[in-house]
Amino acid sequence: MSLTRVIALMLCAAIVAGAAVYYVCQKNADRLEGRARRAESERKTAVARLATREAELQGLRTDAAELARLKEQLKTNAAPAAAPTGFYLGAQQPVYVAYGTPDPVLQSFIKSLMESNQDPKAKGEAIFQKICAACHQRDGMGKDGTAPPLVGSEWTLAPGGERLVRIVLNGVTGPITVQGREWNLPMPPWRDNLDDGAISAALTYIRTQLGANNASAINAETVAAARKDLHPGPETASELSQISAK
Repeated sequence: MSLTRVIALMLCAAIVAGAAVYYVCQKNADRLEGRARRAESERKTAVARLATREAELQGLRTDAAELARLKEQLKTNAAPAAAPTGFYLGAQQPVYVAYGTPDPVLQSFIKSLMESNQDPKAKGEAIFQKICAACHQRDGMGKDGTAPPLVGSEWTLAPGGERLVRIVLNGVTGPITVQGREWNLPMPPWRDNLDDGAISAALTYIRTQLGANNASAINAETVAAARKDLHPGPETASELSQISAK
């Protein structure tokens, strides 16, 4: 066999071997590329599912936050649309107490609070924040359409405090001017649910500690004396104005 033929055969064998290697490599490359495409597709699908799940979770979080806000609003009596007709008492299982209605749950709560070892000032603040703040707001500045302010009010700071005591005992109705502005919102009586000590503690807190108020304290004897003077219905501004300061 001539040298030329041998060389030709070797070249042919090399070409065939090279083609076989190329075929195998190309096949493997195609397989790997297919796997990569599938992996990328699966990755995109997983990302899309995660995004959908995150959107669902965000919606749930938003709903949960709104529900929590509404529950807290009920507990703190912060309804923005209208003056509340009552308030919730208790933290774990709140009980709704209507204004101006004798309620054993509220009476029990007040009795327990007054018999506790808390400082008298703390008792007054606790009663204010649970009952009075529902309308007059926690800072005592009042709210349009709900209740007038207590901070700086001439009715709150009047010498002696008997007018304020009578408002709490008997309620008030009709127009009343507070700091030059007329309010015409009824306030319910608290005679049946708050005893003399509780009213004394709450009003003393309002007159001496709430905001910039700096009037004298109101003792339980003043409340007891006013309680004896039974009033046929809610007080009016004209009636209260006739009470002389003591």
